[in-house]
Amino acid sequence: MIRIVIVLFTLCCTVLHVNGQTLIPFEFTSEEENRFLKENDSVRFYVSSGDTSNVVCLNEEASYYKLLDKNRKVIAEGSYVTEGDKFLQTGKWVERYSNGKLKNTGYYLRNKPSGTWQEYYENGKLKTVANYTVIGSSRGSSSYCLSGSWQEYYQDGKLKVNGYYSANETKVKDTLIVEDPITEQKVSKVTTRTVYTPVRSGTWEYYTESGELDKKEEL
Repeated sequence: MIRIVIVLFTLCCTVLHVNGQTLIPFEFTSEEENRFLKENDSVRFYVSSGDTSNVVCLNEEASYYKLLDKNRKVIAEGSYVTEGDKFLQTGKWVERYSNGKLKNTGYYLRNKPSGTWQEYYENGKLKTVANYTVIGSSRGSSSYCLSGSWQEYYQDGKLKVNGYYSANETKVKDTLIVEDPITEQKVSKVTTRTVYTPVRSGTWEYYTESGELDKKEEL
């Protein structure tokens, strides 16, 4: 059997986020890697794997996560499921600014964003509305891609951009260095995988801050 040693390079990569849409971080890796702080009833507290001034709260009975900032305000929360030693985001998730106003909200399906997501300005006004599709594969794995209608707004709430994304399927070739355990010779091996990237399609409209149509694109 040939053993894979190292990935040399990838000829193509997947674009995960576009136009500034920020998805909600899950700042907990594992009970071994996140330093344990204390336990209260069914809630356990850990040091965040991101900003270490933040605190992660895990309600193990309800499989619910909360992220507290240094002032101990809730800045992110949502439910999760476990798969072996992995913690996967699932269901509705919410992220907030330090002033308590909504920043991001949407749904996850086993760690992948799915359906409609909303992003907000710090003043509380809607910033973007995006749609994500979870795409399965014959091997049981899945990926996600920005796909569907897209709207972006000015800080006063007026529409700025209105458009549509399609999921574009691309075959990607990865070149690997492999080693034969018998001959110990190293050779290159090319593997192929499928990735999905968001592509602008259909009609795209761009508006001025006064609300007038500035231009229209047909893609």
